[in-house]
Amino acid sequence: MKSINSILVVVDPTVERDFVVDRVKLIAKKTGAKTLLYINNVNILTEHSYMYEGVDGEFFETQRKLFAEHYRNLLAQLEKEFRADNLQVSSLFSEQHHLAEAIIEQTRKHKPDLVVKSTHHHGMLERALVTNTDWRLIRKCPAPLLLIKPQPWNEDGSVVTAVDPLHSKAAQFSLDHALITSTELVSGLLKQTPRVFHSYYPFISGMFPMSGESADYMQTIRQKHKDKLEELLSEHEIAEENVHLSQGELVPKLIEYLKSVNANILVIGALSRNFLERAIVGNTAEKILEGCPCDILVIKPA
Repeated sequence: MKSINSILVVVDPTVERDFVVDRVKLIAKKTGAKTLLYINNVNILTEHSYMYEGVDGEFFETQRKLFAEHYRNLLAQLEKEFRADNLQVSSLFSEQHHLAEAIIEQTRKHKPDLVVKSTHHHGMLERALVTNTDWRLIRKCPAPLLLIKPQPWNEDGSVVTAVDPLHSKAAQFSLDHALITSTELVSGLLKQTPRVFHSYYPFISGMFPMSGESADYMQTIRQKHKDKLEELLSEHEIAEENVHLSQGELVPKLIEYLKSVNANILVIGALSRNFLERAIVGNTAEKILEGCPCDILVIKPA
C-alpha cells in the first residue's frame, strides 16, 4: 500500500445509517482521497414471480425499479453530504446476486487504493452468512481492505500491525515488510502512532516442572524471535518503544495489546494458502475479526 488517493466504499442499505460513511468521511478529509460510494442490492422477488399466481410480472418489475430508485436516491443524499464537506465523491448501484463477487468486480474495474466495508457482530446463523462475504473479501479482494467496526476512533489512538518474521514461507517475509510500510503510511496520514506486534508460542510440555535447562531454552527462543524482529524492522522507522514482543497464544495476546494502546486500526496480512492451511488460518482470522476491538486493514503481498 503506497498511497490512499481513491476509496471504494461499500454502503450497507439494510441499516438506517451505515457507520462506514462517517469513518470514510474522516479518512477522506485527512487524505484528500476521491470516494466512490457503492451499493449492491438485488430484488429476488422478480425471479420468483411465478410463485404468486394472479400477480402480473410487470408488477414485480415495477417494484424492482422502485427499489433501485430508492437506493440511488440514498446514494445521491450521501454524495450531497460529502460535497458539503468539500470531498470528491461519486456513486454506483448494482443488482448482482453475490455481494463479495460484486465488490471484487468493481474493485478490479475502478482500481481503488482502498476498499472499505462495515462489519457487524451477529448471532451464530447471521455471523456465518456475513463472515462468508467478509472472508471472501479477505482472501480475494485485489485491493487493501478496511473492515470497519461500529465504534469511534480513539483521539490518542494507534495503528498496529501483527507480523510473523519466523514464518517459513518467503512470501510471509515480503508481506511483513508490506504490512509495516502500510502501517507507517496509514499512521502518518491519519496522525496516529505506528506500532508493531509479534507473539510467539513455544512448545513446552506441561508435564514437567520448569528447570534451569528449560528456562535457558525459553530465553533462547525469545532471543531468536527478538533478533528476527529487529532484522525485519531494520528497514523501517518504528520507535523501539512502539514494538511489542509477546509470548503466548496469538489472538488473546493481540487483542489485549490492541486495547492497551488504544488501537484504531489493526493491519494484518493475507496469503494464498492450500485447503488445510486455509482451514487453520481461517479459524484464527475469524477469531481476530470477531474479537478485535478496532478496525481491521487487510494487506496482501504484491
